[in-house]
Amino acid sequence: MPTNPFDFDPKDVVAFVLILVRLAGLFITAPVYSSRNIPPQLKAAWVLLMTFLVFPVVSYQTSTLPAPGLALGLSVVKEAAIGMCLGFGAQLLFTGIQMAGQIIDIQMGLGMATIIDPVSNVQISVMGQFYFMIATLVFLAVDGHHLLIRAVVDSFALLPLGGAHFTIALGTEMMHLFSNVFFIAFRVGAPVIGALFITNLALGVVARTVPQMNVFIVGMPLNMGIGLLIVAISMSFFVYTLQDLFHGLNRDLAILIHALR
Repeated sequence: MPTNPFDFDPKDVVAFVLILVRLAGLFITAPVYSSRNIPPQLKAAWVLLMTFLVFPVVSYQTSTLPAPGLALGLSVVKEAAIGMCLGFGAQLLFTGIQMAGQIIDIQMGLGMATIIDPVSNVQISVMGQFYFMIATLVFLAVDGHHLLIRAVVDSFALLPLGGAHFTIALGTEMMHLFSNVFFIAFRVGAPVIGALFITNLALGVVARTVPQMNVFIVGMPLNMGIGLLIVAISMSFFVYTLQDLFHGLNRDLAILIHALR
């Protein structure tokens, strides 16, 4: 491993490429880094710069590096998959947060008012987009973007270049993260979801006791007003929950890394 990142030995070129590919995999799927609002040229330059910075601190044995050919191609795929797994594990947190907003929108009657999310380029609900924007700001405030870079750099100590193994443990952990999306959604949206459930329950009782009242006309603005009110009141709870989730992200990424060993 050279001390000068610009003084390349032919044997170290393979290591540099593998490090670059692992970092590039993270930038493809990780929140914030994978945003479509960031020009691809800027992403490529940032990945290259990060590779130059990380390359001197990564320990590897040139004798264990794959030779050019099929073995090198397979190692490139492995390294890209490692970075993508770590980024996707973090992205699932934001998926759960967006799901919370979508559930709230359905209860508030805004389920049909969807907009295009410029990050994922798909239709997303109004509250889902609002929650996503707040989550992104909190993620940056708690240095979550630095945490992702640190997780990838630390992964080189546990996962040598080209040494990852995709086992059943990885599939089990990914399934756990997928199922955790629903838990995150209800945890984030619990105050609003609970308040709107009680509101709809009360409207149902009123509809049975006072059949002359048009509950549909009364219920829509009532649900919307109560929903927005609870969202505003519970914003501090929402931010606290996000901070707790992002602080636990380091643990989830460490479990993913160990599952790849």
